[in-house]
Parts: sequence; C-alpha cells; structure tokens
Amino acid sequence: MPSTDLPRPDPANEAQPEAANPDEHGPDLVGPEFRFLPKELVEKCRKLVESYHGINGYRSLPDMLWHSAGRDVIERSPGLMQIFANASKSRSAKRANDSFLQLATTIVAVEMLARDQAGWGQRQPEAKQEADRLLGASPASRSRQWLIDMYLYPSARRDLAAGQAGGQATGIEPSAGADPLAARS
Repeated sequence: MPSTDLPRPDPANEAQPEAANPDEHGPDLVGPEFRFLPKELVEKCRKLVESYHGINGYRSLPDMLWHSAGRDVIERSPGLMQIFANASKSRSAKRANDSFLQLATTIVAVEMLARDQAGWGQRQPEAKQEADRLLGASPASRSRQWLIDMYLYPSARRDLAAGQAGGQATGIEPSAGADPLAARS
C-alpha cells in the first residue's frame, strides 16, 4: 500500500477553520465553489497528477476524468464543465493538457478530503464537509471508480481496461449466469 506516497498535511502550515487565511486555500482557478480546498493539498495533488502523466502521458487524461466519479463533479459545476468543454475543443495540446490537469487536480483534492486520506479530512473538517457535499450528491458517483484510485493504483485500472477490452482475467467476478469457463477458451 503506497501510504508513504500520499500527500500528507503539514501540521505547522495547518490553517485554523475560524481564522482561515485566504492565501492558505486553493486558487480560485476553477470556480468559487472550490475555494475551500487547502492550498497545500492542491499543490500536492497537482504534483501527484503531473508525475503520473509525466510517466504515462496525457492521452488518457480526458477519459480518466470522464469515466471516473469525477464526471459527476464536472457535470454539477458550471465552471468545471466549461473548462472541460473548452479543453476538449482546444487545438493546442498544451492548453488542453493544462486544463485537464487543473480539473484532475481539483477532483483528486476533493476526493482526498472526502475519503479522509492521509488525515486531510480530520485536519480540515469544514473542507471535508464541502467535499462530502460535492461528491455525495449523485448516486452515479458511487458506481464509478474514484479518480484518485486511478492515480494511486494504476495497475488495477489497466487490469480493468484490459479485461473490458479483450475479455482477459481481471480478478472481477463474472456476472450471474456467465459461464466462467467461456473466458478461458
């Protein structure tokens, strides 16, 4: 388990909820509804997303956003939907990748707070409530894979994609009535 790789809050830089400094919260790049994100968490999530795509390329980033639970967050936020639409239509690969990175960073930060990964939700309870509100509103988001899992456990994502594309073994149980021997032939 890559627990040492998770971005952890620095108690020395922790903002107090009552006297939160605006400089200690995420930039207002994707809309005012995401100002609750701690700046330190956003920076660490950005590094995680950038390092993953630096190794694996940016080609899959739009699909990762759209086929994860992040899609529900994007669809409910006019600001995020506009960024996604503009990036999808952009003729500049750099501009599109920057926009998709911005979206992925925001969604991963929201998911980290909501799941209380690496203690972020405990240290930022008001931000966790906002993240829960954003992610908990849609039942569809519970049926899709969390975006952060795609970054932390990329081999599981590859196994799932390979199994869906080619009928290979993925460790996922077959549906009821399916012939388990048919997949072996």
